[in-house]
Amino acid sequence: MRKPAPEFLFIDIGNTRLKWAVARARGPIRVKGDKATKNATSKWISALARKVPRQQVVLASVVPKLVSPFRRAFAKRIEIVTGDSRKLGIAFDYPKPAEIGADRLAAAVAAQADGHGPVIVVSCGTATAFTVLDAKGRLCGGAIAPGLQTQLAALLGATAQLPETTLRRPQSALAKSTQEAIRTGVILNFQGGVKEIIRQLSAALPGKRPRIVLTGGNADYLAGLLDLPHTLRPLLVFEGLRIIGNRVWTPNLD
Repeated sequence: MRKPAPEFLFIDIGNTRLKWAVARARGPIRVKGDKATKNATSKWISALARKVPRQQVVLASVVPKLVSPFRRAFAKRIEIVTGDSRKLGIAFDYPKPAEIGADRLAAAVAAQADGHGPVIVVSCGTATAFTVLDAKGRLCGGAIAPGLQTQLAALLGATAQLPETTLRRPQSALAKSTQEAIRTGVILNFQGGVKEIIRQLSAALPGKRPRIVLTGGNADYLAGLLDLPHTLRPLLVFEGLRIIGNRVWTPNLD
């Protein structure tokens, strides 16, 4: 009798937020929750493991101190993504793959699975990470810039008189208040910086123009505004984690 396909738990630990989702080998990926990374205690991790006693776990973490508690809590049913993972299925034209963040690796796995390159993945979180796959599907480099909220925090933290401001899309580039000026400046600076980095990365790649894939919590601030062909894939990291999970636990999946 054929064994049923496992159910997976995917965990994406970023510098600011920890997100998790569940899915089977095929079908929809269901985001189940998120919390501040700083609140992910060993007690909470153990409680999560008890709530999902049968799922196979695939973990991408850019916070090294949290890897060991997850490994202990989930024991033999966890796959931890690193640049040395044998199940990534991607080649590297990059001197030290182990230095690449696990979330970038998972996103690259998902982007490569589409089957044609080159590709630039723009992951918009605490940092804005650009991960480049060449025409052969090799992860060949990229760039890392401050994220949108990071830019805002740096501006407010370095100035004495600027007021606390929450980000939202500006109504006009010609701001009529200090808070609107901050919103306008930070968001336009973010958008313009992303466009320029993409332009230079594209120029560094031989051959045809790369596909642009946007993901991450701040990607909505870019979608439709880049004046470049692009796709928005908010679950790209989870998509990559599922591909890796299938390679580990369901290698004969058609």
